[in-house]
Amino acid sequence: MNHEWAAGLFEGESYIRQPSVYRIAHEVKIKMTDYDILQRMHQQYGGNLFPETKAQDHYKQAWVWSLTTKTLVKRFLLSILPHLGLRRTFLALNALDALDHCYTK
Repeated sequence: MNHEWAAGLFEGESYIRQPSVYRIAHEVKIKMTDYDILQRMHQQYGGNLFPETKAQDHYKQAWVWSLTTKTLVKRFLLSILPHLGLRRTFLALNALDALDHCYTK
C-alpha cells in the first residue's frame, strides 16, 4: 500500500474528529466492512483496529481503524497530504495546525 492509495481511501471513507468539550485530541477514523483493507492500514500506519458493534444482527460486520495519538495522526496526515483533494487538504492542515496545541502524547 502506498500513500496515494491510502489518501484515496481517506478521501472516500474517513473523517478527522476535532477536539471538543469532551475530547482533547484529534482522531483519524475509517469505518468499513472490508477488514482486509483496514488491516493493511493498521499494518502500515499503526493505531487501533476493532469491530464496530452491530446495530442489527443481519448487518455486515463493520470494522474501525483509528489513530488517536499526536505522533500517529501527524505522521499519517503528513504522509498523505500531497495526495489529498482541496477539501480534505483543508481539514488535514487545520488538524495539523491544531495538533501542537491540543495534547501531549
